[in-house]
Amino acid sequence: MDRKTKTVGLLRFSVLTPTYYSERFKTLEETAAHLFAPERMALRFRLFEELCLPSLVRQSDQAFDMVVLTAESMPAQYLERLLDLIEPLPNIHCLPVGTENHYKLLQKGYNAIPKDGCSHRILFRLDDDDALDKDFVKRTKRIAAGLMKLNGPRTPFIIAYNRGFYVRSTGETHEIFDACERAPLSTGTTLVAPAGHGANPYRFNHRKLAQHFNTYSDITVPAFIRTIHGDNKSNPAQMGLTHKLKEAEIDKLLQAHFDTTLDRLRVL
Repeated sequence: MDRKTKTVGLLRFSVLTPTYYSERFKTLEETAAHLFAPERMALRFRLFEELCLPSLVRQSDQAFDMVVLTAESMPAQYLERLLDLIEPLPNIHCLPVGTENHYKLLQKGYNAIPKDGCSHRILFRLDDDDALDKDFVKRTKRIAAGLMKLNGPRTPFIIAYNRGFYVRSTGETHEIFDACERAPLSTGTTLVAPAGHGANPYRFNHRKLAQHFNTYSDITVPAFIRTIHGDNKSNPAQMGLTHKLKEAEIDKLLQAHFDTTLDRLRVL
């Protein structure tokens, strides 16, 4: 069987839906007030502009599409700012959506990219306040090709990148540290499946993906930068090894794999 793959990523930038944040807010109006508060938007744009988006622009393999899912109801000044950032980038696409079911919106986002006759899709996820290493796309394609031979053409599987860095900023405390997780994170988690399979990597909680799919964990290089701050929706927890590297080692790896430094992350 000839295998032709299509690589598509998706991130959410303040998507408004009644089935997301429902555990915190009783009405869509309350959710919107939180999402589009000026202080929150300032933080989200800073992290997106200085961390997340550059990690996509720096990818050594640019043969991928990235969908930035956002809300049609986002105030005009924010939507225009987001479009100004994305429109010059040919493989990154902004998709404003309405207030449907959260997972259906995610499906719509991935399906907005034509399959172009591909036999399989390589679908990855990313949050707007995190970053991927600059060889993420290239490496993911290589691993996917090998695992498709092992799993067969009809079996979907997960690729998880469990080694990386956390940037924690809570109150007056600022900390950057290494981690090697024992369960899949949200950042960069990838589902490889036949083009008509229908699921995507948001289908299940990322920590539980190994209950539903064959899962391959890669820790060959640090693949993610995960930020922890006052506006995380979930409560980020480290489930594995942490704080094993000295600052000089972290700085060297940040430069090699992310084209950034400890000092830049501290300012962020």
